[in-house]
Amino acid sequence: MNGEMVIPKKRKLDKNQIRERISGYILMAPAAILLFVFTVYPIGFLFYRSLHGGNLITNDPKYTGFKNYEKIFKSADFQKVLLNTLTYTLITVVITIILAVIIAAWLKGSRNPKLNEFTQTVMFTPHVISMVSVATLFLWMMDSKNGLFNTVLQALGLPQGTFISSPSTALFSVALVQIWKSLGYYVLLIMAAIQNIPQSVYEAAEMDDTPKLRVFFKITIPMISPTILFTTVVATIASFKVFDSVSIMTGGGPVNATNTLVYYIYDYAFRYGKPGQASAAGIILLIFVCIITFIQFQVSKSRVHYQ
Repeated sequence: MNGEMVIPKKRKLDKNQIRERISGYILMAPAAILLFVFTVYPIGFLFYRSLHGGNLITNDPKYTGFKNYEKIFKSADFQKVLLNTLTYTLITVVITIILAVIIAAWLKGSRNPKLNEFTQTVMFTPHVISMVSVATLFLWMMDSKNGLFNTVLQALGLPQGTFISSPSTALFSVALVQIWKSLGYYVLLIMAAIQNIPQSVYEAAEMDDTPKLRVFFKITIPMISPTILFTTVVATIASFKVFDSVSIMTGGGPVNATNTLVYYIYDYAFRYGKPGQASAAGIILLIFVCIITFIQFQVSKSRVHYQ
């Protein structure tokens, strides 16, 4: 061979193999086209628009480079909006997932089937109601003067709450609405994961007289960790996209206390007529979601146990 490397010849495909490949491409085409039209192209156009100025009716917006990004990061309002979004996400995700795990474990351990069915129905019902209806309902209940919550507190002789009328409590009040609406959905997901745990594992722990709290943390939590990771990622993305409740209940106020990234994008695009800055904020939102999701997967590598 005289030291020469022999490159194997490519094997020619027969007619059946060619037909199978063509069929595969044809079957993939609809999904690929939809992915491009509704995901790849919008992201590409969003980035393109973030590099241009002008307004919503400008036919030929002027190229400005990364000036829109510079304006955003130098803006104190955007820094406040980013902090609000991160705080809102932390509140909703942590409380929702913890409550969902606790309630799902309690329902699994309960031996009253009628109570379980009733509880699951009551908890899942808010998930199928539109956020507009839910936000409108809570807007009335949290009213500082004639709201249901303050009426009940006054009847009990307790101090009235400020809820959405105070900058110190408005963001947490809006977060509670999201928690109430989405909790039932995550409870059902985690319950399904708990029910898939082999009963023999619990029987072995019972034979060893293992305390229930230790069973919960050493058996239940590790075995449903993939579902907990999934629900955490989904809840995080949903929290970053919050818009309806903010728009209806507070309008970003009071004093910019509940303004979030998506509402900020809406303001700059349609209220202030600056689509370039709105597009730049949209790209930043996309990057933040990707980074946080990546971090969640990296952190979970040593903590998530796949069977």
